[in-house]
Amino acid sequence: MSFLEEIQSGLNPAQKEAVSHGKGPLLILAGAGSGKTRVLTCRIAYLVRDCGVSLNQILAMTFSNKAAREMHDRVKSLLGDDSPSRYPWISTFHSVCVRLLRRYGERAGIAPDFVIYDSDDQIALVRKAMDQLDIEDKSSAAKSIHSRISHWKNEGREPSAVQNTLSAPIDGVARKIYQEYQNLLKQAHALDFDDLLFECLKLLKADAELREQLQAQWKYILVDEFQDTNKIQYQLLEQIINPDKNICVVGDDDQSIYGWRGAKIENILNFDKQHEGCRVIKLEQNYRSTANILKAAAAVISKNEWRHEKTIWTEKPQGKKIRLAVLPDDKQEARFVIGEIKKQIAQKVPAEEIAVLYRVNSVSRVFEEECLRQRLPYKIIGGFRFYERKEIKDILAYLKLLLNPADIIAFRRCVNTPTRGVGKTSQEKIEDLALSLSKPIGLYLSEVDEFPIVGKAKRGLQSFKEFLLWGRAALEMEISFVDLVCEILERSGYLKDLQQDGSEEARDREENLKELLTAIQEFEESWEPNETLKSHELRVKIFDFLERVALIADTDQLDQSLKDQVTFMSLHAAKGLEFHTCFIAAMEDGIFPSARSFDAPDGLEEERRLCYVGITRAKEDLILTRAESRRTFGSINFQIPSRFWKDLPAELLETTVEETQSSWQWSSRRVAASASPSSYSNDSWNQDVSYDDFNQEADRFSFRSGEKVKHPSFGQGVIKKVELLGEDECLTIDFSLKGRKRVLAQFVQRGS
Repeated sequence: MSFLEEIQSGLNPAQKEAVSHGKGPLLILAGAGSGKTRVLTCRIAYLVRDCGVSLNQILAMTFSNKAAREMHDRVKSLLGDDSPSRYPWISTFHSVCVRLLRRYGERAGIAPDFVIYDSDDQIALVRKAMDQLDIEDKSSAAKSIHSRISHWKNEGREPSAVQNTLSAPIDGVARKIYQEYQNLLKQAHALDFDDLLFECLKLLKADAELREQLQAQWKYILVDEFQDTNKIQYQLLEQIINPDKNICVVGDDDQSIYGWRGAKIENILNFDKQHEGCRVIKLEQNYRSTANILKAAAAVISKNEWRHEKTIWTEKPQGKKIRLAVLPDDKQEARFVIGEIKKQIAQKVPAEEIAVLYRVNSVSRVFEEECLRQRLPYKIIGGFRFYERKEIKDILAYLKLLLNPADIIAFRRCVNTPTRGVGKTSQEKIEDLALSLSKPIGLYLSEVDEFPIVGKAKRGLQSFKEFLLWGRAALEMEISFVDLVCEILERSGYLKDLQQDGSEEARDREENLKELLTAIQEFEESWEPNETLKSHELRVKIFDFLERVALIADTDQLDQSLKDQVTFMSLHAAKGLEFHTCFIAAMEDGIFPSARSFDAPDGLEEERRLCYVGITRAKEDLILTRAESRRTFGSINFQIPSRFWKDLPAELLETTVEETQSSWQWSSRRVAASASPSSYSNDSWNQDVSYDDFNQEADRFSFRSGEKVKHPSFGQGVIKKVELLGEDECLTIDFSLKGRKRVLAQFVQRGS
């Protein structure tokens, strides 16, 4: 009996067609939950068992070591005990390139004993290149420079090819560093992660004999997750495809969500056009989700223009309707979600089968704190818990050092963060001097007249000293806790450093710092001082906040030991996973989809694909939530519903509106109160609204339209509108640098 006959009952017609395809190019468009890994591994087994192809003649590539191991184990299981224990050419792109470079790299001047630099090594090497070129400009931060170099390598650009493609001010400096960085790699006999692909491509392009040898060896090539390939990976495949064009690529253009990382959706969209005679097979039967969930996913993704048409379907029942929950604010959103999770657990849904997904990691903070309040065990996937994130720990370290000049750990974390040129040797020298005088390190730095150090380290320490002197004075001033942390972010240079970096990671860190300010503001508003303490109120407030954070961290550590945990993760991290119940939180324009996508059609299409990925993670139950208002450091922002909600067919939905007068149509007044004319393109959501509607009780307010005011974070602005928010006075202000914001009156001062 042939292999195909053995497994025939386990494959649907489209899967069987894909497994048994003969020679020539094949594009398998595999919808979410359609069993693509089974098809790919069965095709390998079919080629070996029924077509007589040797395993060494098959090259199968994917993107992660985990996926490669899973493919390897499945193939071994299908081929039985007589098959080899290892399949050398079932691997990741990078692993294949490492093997080729070790074996053939000397032909291109690459010694076989080269070392591979990880991300930390690469950043350190960029800093060394900057030192070699005597570049100190903060706008040329090492991480940002490294990001540019990585981007150029993934585009296939040598340093000499960059000069004609400069698109940002930082690129001119980055190009110089790129050349020096490559020189330093060569001196160290090292390659970075991007070089593994780039150098392998250059080798294959230059060596026709090697190309022909590999084309003769690999009679069949299979590629998983093809929608995630970048320009270099596509070109690598083109070099090794044999004349018979026996290449099978598997992927789903509707799940292409890594454009920001260099993935080119065009690779899968144009594959059949660029390979003559290409056969296209669509795997459209879904084995994961209920029919209602799939209909919702299809309704969202159908709005994209750049895609292959597919109709995903299932034999599973219709299932529950998709629930839409509208909550008054982000705190009540978190309370609602955690409450619903506890109900599901009570109904015997395992905690590990429940996930809360979100577009940006900063959203997780209110959910984490609500989990702790309700004693719900949880875990964070693809990111740190909020108070364990680097940028949060950095700013908390500044607070600790101001409160306790003897905190040597806080000193070590702060003194060169952001970079001030104070290296480890200089730090140790200063610590030894402070110890010899029996003075706390922070006090010594504040009082010393002249640092016994020269160069950049001396200038950096002098700058840090000035910051500490200001900080010690600020603790005794009449200043709010929130304002103090704002000043720390500004005076330390921390915020400026992130803004000049400009990378995706830096923007995420900045969002997390804004969320920290929100947490501090909420703490400050509810804080009640202990009357037995005699210290200055601000000091006591900070001590109490740091104690609260420490207790949260301790509780988090206890949670790690529990097995039954709800999962919290970003939508990007959820790709490839599945859960009985999924919540997608903070579905509001500007958050999801991201505000960065509004001005770029391809960006908005990728956001919609991300929504499709999130929806199709759910097997049985899907709950989408949003808050009508969300707090961001002194600003109560009324949120616009995510435009993706509008794509969902009404017959699939069940709407929950908590403690509010909103309905599925939502009040246009509430929408307009948070939207600027350019922030949303669909006019039907912003009709018949005037800011004048809110000024009927203007005589009761202490502020007036047209007044100039100053905000500690947003700077100077002019009031455009005054209204009541509950019992609080709320102002709509046009800030000269930050645009229009809505803030509580208590956070602004009159005058410019």
